Amino acid sequence: MAASGLVIAPRVALALGVALLGWAWWGEQRPDAPPPAATPRLTLPLAAPGVRPTAVGVAVAPASPVQPAPTAAAVDLPALLAAPGADLRATLQAALAAQARGGRLYARALARRCADLAGLQPAAAPDRNDARHQRAVTRHAALAAGCGQFAGPEWLALVNIAPGEPGAGDPLLAVQQSDLDDTPLLRAVVAHPDPLLLDELGERLLRRRLDGQPVLYFDGQRFDDDASRATAQAALRLLPCEFGLTCDERDPEVWLACLRGDGCVASRADGATAQARALAARLAAALRAGELGRFLPPPA
Repeated sequence: MAASGLVIAPRVALALGVALLGWAWWGEQRPDAPPPAATPRLTLPLAAPGVRPTAVGVAVAPASPVQPAPTAAAVDLPALLAAPGADLRATLQAALAAQARGGRLYARALARRCADLAGLQPAAAPDRNDARHQRAVTRHAALAAGCGQFAGPEWLALVNIAPGEPGAGDPLLAVQQSDLDDTPLLRAVVAHPDPLLLDELGERLLRRRLDGQPVLYFDGQRFDDDASRATAQAALRLLPCEFGLTCDERDPEVWLACLRGDGCVASRADGATAQARALAARLAAALRAGELGRFLPPPA
């Protein structure tokens, strides 16, 4: 991601105009949002750890001492996905600090939440008395505040990663962007059984070529009809949860679906069939044990 400098005098008018437009746009997108404040805040570039941005575009040291930023080794990457949406700037900084362990993949997932928010089409007639819907609205407002801390190009630069991006240096991103399949892909996943990587790979984990056609396969079973394919897809959606992905109401996949009118549930597991849950558990057990043969059809 290209670093952004502080706004200088000749560009103040332009930056202020962009900020005003961004402020108005976010206000229109928020379900149940109050009218926007009369005075917008300028969006700022990522600040260095221990420095807080101010509304006038000047980074100043905080009045009270701050704790040192966690080292890359101390960052719990899956936990960042459950951090408060309003803290998105700091969360992204923590992810990028752990780039050598997969933080670039996590930073991209976090930045994509701003894109998901921008594309949200709220339900026409939501049930505002539903407590889960109310919590989803609160999470929407918090994430909108977090995304509002960035100029558009900042989080877009984190979302769009070209293959082989110079300096990426992220083992998880390398696997996700690779064209690995079959045994090489499975070995890479077993070496780094990361929940976000599993979420990103999705069907690639089970996709095999049989009789010249790509099908989903595991434990000797082909999931190539509508019913069995739906079971495998549901199990793959639950698999990252088995490895520590936050899949409850804090998961944007869950609360954004609530706001879209697709149902307000407690977690990804709500509504999943017993077959899908059982398959997810079997997939997780096979990965933990390194039993790659269960994912591969016998030689022709």
